[in-house]
Amino acid sequence: MAAKRSSSRKATGGKKRTSRAPARKATKRKAAARKRPAAAKRAGSGLEALAKKIVRMSQGPTFGPDEIRALYHPDAVSVEANGQTARGHAELEQKMKGWEQMAASMDAKARNVWTGGGSICIEWDSTVTMRDGRTVQLREIAVHEIEGGKIKSERYYYDPGALGAAHEETSQAE
Repeated sequence: MAAKRSSSRKATGGKKRTSRAPARKATKRKAAARKRPAAAKRAGSGLEALAKKIVRMSQGPTFGPDEIRALYHPDAVSVEANGQTARGHAELEQKMKGWEQMAASMDAKARNVWTGGGSICIEWDSTVTMRDGRTVQLREIAVHEIEGGKIKSERYYYDPGALGAAHEETSQAE
């Protein structure tokens, strides 16, 4: 019996273990982690890389046709909180032109970024300087559905009233 205790203590780093159950669970978890397919690991890291790219490009000084083509699928659909919908690169470019007519500048910070299941969710805190001189605090959630490494669809959740009359006028003009 003494030999068993001794070998048991060696296996646990000299600590006496009263039950074998925890050791089995840990072993099963390690085995499950090793069995995760390499493709799943790559898919997760690909989403994370794309999420970082979205954040970086969204915080850049401009967001024009080159950025749209780099991030968006040709048939992408973008839905704003006020219901305005843009389909495809050309309409996304028009949407961005409308934003530039309404906002003079924007300082955007990604508070949280989540990836998984082919989706990227970003919680944004932004300070927007409107063309009429007002400064607006805007909090929004962006949900991006990814296909083939590009944004296939996206939805934005925020209070459209925070942007005021300028946002409604821009939406109605389109």
